[in-house]
Amino acid sequence: MTQAQRLPVRKTKFNGDLWGTFEVYLLQEDDERIITWEPRGTFIHRRSGWAMRFDHLQFFYPNRWFVISADYGTNGLLRHCYCDITMPWQPPTRTKRQIEYIDLELDLRVMPDGSSLIQDEDEFDDAIVTMQYPDHVRDGALLALQMLIESARAWTEPFAQIPLVLPRLDFHALAPDSPEWQTAIDVITMRK
Repeated sequence: MTQAQRLPVRKTKFNGDLWGTFEVYLLQEDDERIITWEPRGTFIHRRSGWAMRFDHLQFFYPNRWFVISADYGTNGLLRHCYCDITMPWQPPTRTKRQIEYIDLELDLRVMPDGSSLIQDEDEFDDAIVTMQYPDHVRDGALLALQMLIESARAWTEPFAQIPLVLPRLDFHALAPDSPEWQTAIDVITMRK
């Protein structure tokens, strides 16, 4: 039995410093988004590192200013979404199967009821100066943040694409050619 394809993820800061690395399981990839699975226990290689305490679906949007990580409890219910404001990035290619993106130090926590909380504003303000963000980077990040806040409030795209309940929490153990895989992917991608 084969498992879902694993993809390495490399997250850096604007100045090129490495934030950290980790691996995810590829669930779905098209021109508009890449959906990955990060099961609890996934090790994040950063400073001393840590293991993820909860399961996550991650939504990577090529050429957009954000990445969304949907955090699920052991009951499969959405706990919250954590939105990293990032530089627009390019998707993996056939020859380079890795997700790489630049974090801009600004984050948004979104609850399933649409409420949100801006996080790390001080770090973002410091990074504007210390990493010398150009005006277009600062403006792009702030526009993305505002769009995410408004989208969360109305629970429209991209949040409308995020399942509030997962059908299962073992995507990494399923064979991509199995009926169980297809049923689960249909729920996640909202095809059924």
